[in-house]
Parts: sequence; structure tokens; C-alpha cells
Amino acid sequence: MRIRLRSAQLIVVCILLGCTSSRGQMIDPAIDRPDEPFSYFSKPTDVIGVMDAPQGTLITPEGYLYTGFGELMFFTGNPAEPVNQRVKTLRRGFLPIVEYSFERHHVIYSIVMFAATLDGTPQGTLVNFIRVRIRNTTHDQRTAFFSVATRHQNEVNTEHGVGDNRFPRPATAKRLSGYSQSGEEFDPAWTYGFTNNAFVRDGKVMYLFPSDTKMKRMFTLKTFSFDNNNSLAERHLKVQPATPVGVVQYEITLRNGEERLLDFRMPYEPLPVNDPRAASLRAASFVEFLGRTERFWGDVYANGIDIFVPEREATETFKASLVYDLIARDKVGDDYIQNVNKFNYHAFWLRDASYIVRMYDISGYPKYARQALDFFARWQNPDGNFVSQKGQFDAWGQTLWAYGQHYRLTRDKEFAARVYPAVQKAVAWLKAARCTDPLRLMPVTTPGDNEHITGHVTGYNFDALAGLKNAIVLAEALGKDDDARDYRHEYDDYKNALLLALNHITSLTGGYIPPALDERPVLDTDLPFQVPERGNDWGNMESVYPEMILDPWDPMVTATLATTRAKYREGIMTYGGGLWLHSYLGMMNTETELIRGEQEKVIEDFYALLLHTSSTHAGFEHRIEPWGSRDFGLNLAPHGWFAAKLRILMRDMLVREQGNDLHLLSAVSPEWIRVGEQIIVRRAPTEFGELNYSIKFLRGKAELTIANRLTEMPRKIPLHIPWFMRVKSVRADGMPLVAQAGVVNLPSTVRRVEIGWTRSSLVKQLSYEHAVKDYKAEYKRRYERFLRTGESGR
Repeated sequence: MRIRLRSAQLIVVCILLGCTSSRGQMIDPAIDRPDEPFSYFSKPTDVIGVMDAPQGTLITPEGYLYTGFGELMFFTGNPAEPVNQRVKTLRRGFLPIVEYSFERHHVIYSIVMFAATLDGTPQGTLVNFIRVRIRNTTHDQRTAFFSVATRHQNEVNTEHGVGDNRFPRPATAKRLSGYSQSGEEFDPAWTYGFTNNAFVRDGKVMYLFPSDTKMKRMFTLKTFSFDNNNSLAERHLKVQPATPVGVVQYEITLRNGEERLLDFRMPYEPLPVNDPRAASLRAASFVEFLGRTERFWGDVYANGIDIFVPEREATETFKASLVYDLIARDKVGDDYIQNVNKFNYHAFWLRDASYIVRMYDISGYPKYARQALDFFARWQNPDGNFVSQKGQFDAWGQTLWAYGQHYRLTRDKEFAARVYPAVQKAVAWLKAARCTDPLRLMPVTTPGDNEHITGHVTGYNFDALAGLKNAIVLAEALGKDDDARDYRHEYDDYKNALLLALNHITSLTGGYIPPALDERPVLDTDLPFQVPERGNDWGNMESVYPEMILDPWDPMVTATLATTRAKYREGIMTYGGGLWLHSYLGMMNTETELIRGEQEKVIEDFYALLLHTSSTHAGFEHRIEPWGSRDFGLNLAPHGWFAAKLRILMRDMLVREQGNDLHLLSAVSPEWIRVGEQIIVRRAPTEFGELNYSIKFLRGKAELTIANRLTEMPRKIPLHIPWFMRVKSVRADGMPLVAQAGVVNLPSTVRRVEIGWTRSSLVKQLSYEHAVKDYKAEYKRRYERFLRTGESGR
């Protein structure tokens, strides 16, 4: 959740705050049809785009294409009725090729959409390609009517002037990487017209349509037209922003079983009719560019980590999340800017980008990580502090953490040497800042975001210590022994100061670590929601992860887990005093539970996270009320920080570093351990080198095969036994081993492990399918009460 920083425009501030509200609303659970994949959101949004391109197209909840310049709509029937298809899927489950189908009068309409640039470069002309397949499923002849049209925007039911479930545009950033959107405001003076196969607005091509099939062209849905060249020349129309214009209606007669294809092309930015790019657009083949798109993303996947678990939702979400973050990137000149998405979060935050960089590194894409990290230096102030948003000091620690973890995975000393002067300058700032603070901590600040307090923000201090840990790593790697000693002394002194503050504040809270270390932090009251007495939980949950500052079993950690988990609704964390669900916030707890060995909680959290995604595996941030309308309003999906943290979590569940050890299978689902199934991890980067393994599940046993390409040997490889399995025997390369407290410590040279085990009969059913089933049943129960009493049951 972020405010005040994405744009100076009040409209963007309100959108990010969630100023719009739907208190006490529910939707008819009948939207979740049993013949369709489950999609948590009632109004899902999707993206099609190109890695590093400056724009991306929003696929609307209805199934239309929305850009900064207009929206391409679809209709069926005569008279035409707008298509409204909520559930979509991705090709192969994870490629940025959006597909959906629906039936009208026994005719199946299938739509495929993707984006590509005409010249294959991120800076090229971005084009949306659409193919419509129309098929008669009856034994009789059918006539199908399919229409397309454009409009500037959809209905507006908020006070901000932005269409429902759309992003505001145009917007110009005051600084590189601030909120920006190309586009145009609606102009009532626009002129509209047709050429043979193009709809034109003010002399620019809005979209191309096939002209070799029987059709009728109209200016609006209720315009009478003879459809000849004279009557369709450009003219002024007295229309509103939401009026569909440029209508092309196809009348297609199909024999039984017959199908017909219609291909459309929509440039993101309208092209002048005589522009050479318009000629290239006309020549662009759907099939050719679809093949290019599939090959590009296939090559990306082939060069990174590959994780397979025998549950499609989990595997596909892991894969799709990578695409969402890569499409969110912009390449501007020589800079690679890691945004959070192409929509309302089309901007840069050091904290979000730090986690996304971490995801690239552990996914086997150090080049992408390095490109993003090179942009971080722009955000170091002359005094040495790293700040991408005023008053938010989490970036200091998270930047140094991102620098250090990149080195730990790549051992790239050239990178370490390049960033080290900035690290030295940053540590100098921290030391000076602590000297002037009465608690010798990160100074008092007003973030205007996340915790919504003024005071000593707890999470900023955990972040700073994580950053110092990684500053030590970089100093040691470069042989800066004096600096390393100095940084270790600073770390020890800082941690002692923080422990004093923590011990005092937790003595007042029953052990719970609150968002601020002050007894009475100043709350941000200039908000459309109430901030809890001690602020919103956020960085106070970072005591163990991403760096272990406190012992995982410290009573303060245990109390904080219990207190924050009590705020969960629908299985995930809430925000704003329980007002909203927050998708990725609770993953800080989940990673801590993973380290603590609380496997069942981790798996429960994992399925709750998957539950709260769309049928295209997109996650959101906040603005959905528990057991409410399931509509995030203007806070659009996919969300890049969610995507990165989900991938990190799933990787950590299967392979993770902790100190000098390399942990395997820290948490696996009961759904995955079935006879004949297997888990596969390929090309997994670790701090010790590349790891490859597979584990096959047979009757009464499992066979683990490890094909290491490690450059450094871990002290040991702890293999975690699932909490629902009872071990009878373990043999590693033929040698017997003993499981203790659910862990078998394998030697670092191990190649083959055989485990004899049995499954507990008491384990409860945990799977994505059961999570969805349970959620639907509970939502239906609450909805029926809502119909009786009007209460949504939050």
C-alpha cells in the first residue's frame, strides 16, 4: 500500500489509498461457475505486453483491451450486446497470451490476445493482436453476429473520473520512474471515420479489422449507414467518452461444425494513416507474431530455474509470476526500471524492486537483477541515504540487502566493487544518523505509507540491520578488512540498541513487536480509514526474514506471529485495522514459519495465497474487504511485489540457504506426495552453486536424486520430512541415516536418498482444490445470511 509518491495528482493518491469504498457489499456466488477455473476476483484485470516496453495493455474484467488511448470492445448478437467474460486463462497456463471462450446460442466464441512490437525491440511500436474463432457446435446451420468497437473509457462510478477497474491516464512523471502513462484525454472535437480495413480517429488508425468477410461498418451501435466509402469518411460525432464508436459487425453463416477466424490488430498508440508503421501493421501476421512471442518466453524460461510440483495451480502461478515482473519493467535509455506493474503501479520503489531483484537472482536471471540494481544508485542522496519516497527509510537497508544478496548468489566481484563506494557512503550516513538519535536507532520519520505513523519505525531498523549484514559481506569479499571490522562493530552496537528498545516496548504489549518502537507514535489521521492505535503491521514482521535479526524462536517473534495471525481473514493478512485484505503482507510471517519448521502453517498460508489469485494467476495488493465484493476497484492486478514474493516463497519451500546449510523440502503439500508423482527442481541458483534434484513418490517410499553443480560445499543438507509422513528408514548413497525432529542431515556430497515412510491417517486435506471448495462454501453461507440480514459478515 502506497500513497503520496506515485504521482503528484490527487487522483492517483486516492486510488492508492483506496478512497473508493464498497462497505458491506457481497456478490452472488453463482459467478463461480463449476465449468470454469476459479478466479477469486469479481472484476479481474490482466496484462499483455512486452518485456521492458514502456506500456502495457490492460485486459479488462469484461475481456476488452484498454490502453492509454482507448478501449477495444467486443459484442455478439444483433442487436449487439457487449461481451462480458470474467474468467480468462493464459496459454500453457503461464504465457502472456490471454484466452477466453463463451457460448451464445450454441456458437462458441474463442478469443486470443497478446502484444508484440513490430520490430521486436522493447522500444518498437507496441501492437495488440486479437484472434476470434467462431465455431458452430450444433448439427444445424447458424448465423453468428460478432462486432467490435472502440470507446475512450468505460462507465465511471467513482469520484476520480477514472473508469471502473481501469488506470488513470495520461500522466507525466516529475522524475524518471515516477507514475506515468502515455495516452490522451477525451476530446469531444475528435473526428472519426473508416478506410477499407481500419477505423480512424483524427487521422490515426485505432484498429485494423478483416475486410474479406461479410460485415457492416457503423459509426455507433445505433447509427444507420449504407456502409459506403462516401458515408464513412471522417466526421465529427457528438458522442460521450463511454460511447462505442467505429463499429464493425460481422454476419457469419456457419454449417454444422464449421468455424471461422477473424484477426484484429490494435496499436497501443494510434498510428497516422500514412505512417510507414501503419503499413507494417497491416502486413503483420497474427500467426507469425504469436510464434515469436511463444519462442521469446520459451527462451526466457529455458534459461532460469524450473520448478515442477504435481499441482497445476502452484506450478503455473510460479511461472506466470516471472512474466508479470518482466513485463512490469521499463527500459528508458540505458536504464532498466523495475516497476510494480504497467497500470496504477507504473512506478518505482526501492523496497518493491529489492524483492523483485531477489526473485530474479534466485530464479537464475542475474543479468535481469544486475540491470535493475544499476538503477538503484540514482536514489542515493548526497548525504548517503537511499530514499525513493520521502520519509521512507526502509530503502536504506533493503538496497544494501539487495546489493549483498546479489553478490552472495553470483560472486560477481566486479559488481561488488562497483557498488561498494555507495555502500561506504550509506554506512557513514547511518552512523551519523544514529549518533543524533536518542535511542541510537534509525531516526524518527513520517513515511506517509504502510505503517502510517510518525516515530521510530520498527521495520526500518530490521531492514537496516539486514543491510549492515550485507555490507559486511561485500567488505569481506573485497578484502576491506578494516571496513568489515567497523561494520561488525556497528552491527553489534545497533542490534544492542534495538534490543533495548524492543524489550521495553514489548513489555507494554505482551511480547508483540509493534510497528513503532515509541510508546505513543503519532498516527497519520489524514486518511480515509482509521489507523490502529500502534500503526499498521508491516516491517515489524521482518525480525527473522529476509535476514535473521532475532532468533526464530525468540518469544517476541512468537508473540508477533500470534498477534498478527489473529488479524488474518480468509487465510491472509489484513490491513487498515482489518478493513482490507492484503495479499503479500503475510508472506513475511510465512517465511518466518518456514524457518521455524512450522510446515503445516506454511502450506495453509500457501494455499490461501493461491486462492486469492485470478484464473490467470495474478495477485493483488489490497482494497478488498474480507468476505466482501472481491473487487479491488482501482488497485489493479497483477501486482509485481506479490508475484516476486510468491516465487521466492515457493522456491524457499523447496530449496533455501540458512547459514552454512542448504535446506531441501522445508515445506511440501500433502497433495504433492502421491504414488507416481514427483517434485522436480532444475537449475536452482543457491549461495553454494547450482542445485538440481527430483524426488519420486512410490508406494511406501520416496527416491531423491540430487545432481549438484555446487561450487562451494554446504556444511550439510538438511532434508525436511513432511509433518504428515512417518519415517521408517533413510539411506543416503547406501548409508543409513536417522531422522531427528523431522530432519535428516544429509552429507553435502550426497547423490541418492531412499526414504521408507508411511502417511499419517490424521492429516487434514490441504490442496488448492480444497481451499477453493472451502472458500466457496463459506462465502455461500455468508451470502445467504447477507440476503436475510444485509450484513456481509466481515
